[in-house]
Amino acid sequence: MATPTRPALNTLGAMTASHWESVHSTKGADVSWRQTADQVWIDLVDDLALDPAAPVVDVGSGSSLFVDALVGAGFRDVTAVDVSAAALASLRSRVGDSAHLVVSDVLEFVSPRPVRLWHDRAVFHFLVDPADQSRYARNLHASLSPDGHAIIATFAPEGPETCSGLPVQRWAADDIAAALGLTLVRSESRVHTTPWESTQPFTIAVLRP
Repeated sequence: MATPTRPALNTLGAMTASHWESVHSTKGADVSWRQTADQVWIDLVDDLALDPAAPVVDVGSGSSLFVDALVGAGFRDVTAVDVSAAALASLRSRVGDSAHLVVSDVLEFVSPRPVRLWHDRAVFHFLVDPADQSRYARNLHASLSPDGHAIIATFAPEGPETCSGLPVQRWAADDIAAALGLTLVRSESRVHTTPWESTQPFTIAVLRP
């Protein structure tokens, strides 16, 4: 598989890339957002009953086991996007060529072909600038097929105010839908338990154009 291209980053993007590259290079799996195989929220995808050939993109994938779960479920066109090359190298060591790996800031990424599913667990909440939220929304719309879905998971309104030393914006499902200009199909609340047994409330929004 060809080496992924790296889009040019603005100053803020370069700072973000540096931060996450440092996190993934030094901490590995020792991070608060880590989910074990039995914790990964693959059931959200199962409920959509997608064709295994459907293009799926996981933005901000890091070295998450979510991509492993997609491949294990039979999906054959999976793209993992992350700003950290170190995170994707870890992912590559597990899934090999079973997924496309793209080193990119989510604010720079647009899928080259329409995707049936855009999945984001805990990236959108790092975008605290409304201009960045609008840019994310444009990229999502440009990437999503007319019959596609987006699954967005963020910290809930009662969730943490920071993560990995960065501020976050906490969201309710209706507000996610409004910010992204999509229709809310389903919403729920879930609690993530970190590796050191603290809890983080999440909002999950399943959306469509």
